[in-house]
Amino acid sequence: MSFLKISTLLLLTININATTLPQLINSGLAHNSVIKKTELQIKLMRAKQEESRAKRFGKLDAVGSYTHYNLPRTLAPIVPSSLSPTSSVNTTQDLFSSGVQYSVALFTGGMLEQQINIDKVAQKMAESHQKLSREELIYNIRSLYLSALSLQELQLSQESYVEAIRDIRDIISIGLDIGKKAKIELLKADNDLQSAKGKVAITKSKLRMTKMNLETLTHFKSINILEPVEVEISEIESLKSDNIEQLERFRLQDLEIERGDRNIQKVASLKMPQVGLNAYVGHNYDFDQIDPFEKEQLWQVAVNVKWNIFDFGANDAKIQQAKIAKLQAIVAKETTTEGFRQLFAKAQEKIETSLANYHTNLSQFRLLQETEKIEEARYDAGVATLNDLLLAKSKTELAKSQMIQSKYTYQNGIFYLDYLFERGVSN
Repeated sequence: MSFLKISTLLLLTININATTLPQLINSGLAHNSVIKKTELQIKLMRAKQEESRAKRFGKLDAVGSYTHYNLPRTLAPIVPSSLSPTSSVNTTQDLFSSGVQYSVALFTGGMLEQQINIDKVAQKMAESHQKLSREELIYNIRSLYLSALSLQELQLSQESYVEAIRDIRDIISIGLDIGKKAKIELLKADNDLQSAKGKVAITKSKLRMTKMNLETLTHFKSINILEPVEVEISEIESLKSDNIEQLERFRLQDLEIERGDRNIQKVASLKMPQVGLNAYVGHNYDFDQIDPFEKEQLWQVAVNVKWNIFDFGANDAKIQQAKIAKLQAIVAKETTTEGFRQLFAKAQEKIETSLANYHTNLSQFRLLQETEKIEEARYDAGVATLNDLLLAKSKTELAKSQMIQSKYTYQNGIFYLDYLFERGVSN
């Protein structure tokens, strides 16, 4: 692969305190609210995953109650041994109980396991969203940076043009004083000078607004001079299926399909028997008696089974919904693939067009530079009019502006390809 490096030339010495593109990218990644939101989403998915894992082990609760009855109640349930004539049955109207209860699902048909898997997929999806958000932010920063850099270079060029027109105007003014130039020439030079100054003012305003947008996007305190970037012209890589399958945007679609599979299995588990265990140990206290701490210990262990045998098609409808959601994810991936190929084709066309425009504008600029020199010599010799000279200079300035614009349009296309192929973070 051959490379032609086009250096971005500025007509001033770059300030050592110039703001660089990496500085703005790092600031944006550190402070952008969208990135922070995706980080919180990842933490949320991790917490949900821990919650689902914990549910497999059940829960242990401390329980207690106080009840006042209008008639005395037994302190403990009556059993056959309590009915003996010699046994006494403790009763109370104020019953307080406290104890510990443990409950756990023994079998759910795979529902808990699938929920854990779904949470894992959700975490991976959140991580993919974060990576894509970072790529998008980096591209937006790069694009704004190039816009500002183009305006900065254009301003320098326009200011140089203003100085050239001012020099011509001063020469005409001197010529007018000694009677060698006509007043109309001075008026013409003044008019062109004011027009050139107006263009500089407009460019400064656009540059100031672009810098403000860049500061807002990156949370950077103050942007003064921008450090130039090297515009590197290289071959555009071809688009192959193996180039895109590993991209995060397609991995995200695969995770969406996987989540659909997990949801189908989770909903299908509702048709399986649900088995749970409940255990309790505690005491009932009698507050009516002379001894307020008279108590009876109680404990129990129970296993319960619930199996839905008919629900009028509700579970079948839920399974069908989960299957449709999976099909939607498959179609979404196909749509993403088609959209990606269209975006790549447009980006490729834009790069090739801007590259052709750059070479055309560069060639025209060089030609007009020579034409301008010839017109200057002819004007100094008195064989060309001021209009001829100013027209030559304005054409040269226009060609230079178009060359600057096409150069940065090309580089922005390269940055957009980096965004499509998710290379912004690594570059």
